[in-house]
Amino acid sequence: MKKILIVLTSFFLVACGSGDSDSGGMTDATLPGTNVPASFAGTYTGTASITATALGITESDMFPITITVTDDAMVRFDGDDPEETFTVGLADDGAFSGSLPINEDPCTGTVSVTGSVDGTTAAGDISGSGRCMINGLDVEVTLEGTFSASR
Repeated sequence: MKKILIVLTSFFLVACGSGDSDSGGMTDATLPGTNVPASFAGTYTGTASITATALGITESDMFPITITVTDDAMVRFDGDDPEETFTVGLADDGAFSGSLPINEDPCTGTVSVTGSVDGTTAAGDISGSGRCMINGLDVEVTLEGTFSASR
């Protein structure tokens, strides 16, 4: 029995390291319950550039956005209208994606974002498609664009 304890103790000491161990050393803090770096949390402000196409006509516009990474590893993506706000989960590497259903007269459709945050910037792509009733005409609309924001 004594031999087993000595072997287990030796194994424990070797497993824990006996010289160049980094146990007890500083590690990057993470958001609670995740492996997402705590430095990703914060508010990022910037712009989104969107190009809409319908009936062969293309129009581009820019508008302000706010992206908030919360302490529970969620990403809140705010457009310039309260109805353009949605929340998605943040992956350990800072990636996020999600879709926002649009159902406002006269349009219905979906806008999707894919992006990432790194603690200083947030950037990604926007795409979407839907239909709008314009002067009694049912028109297909597509959206393409990008966004970038910084803390």
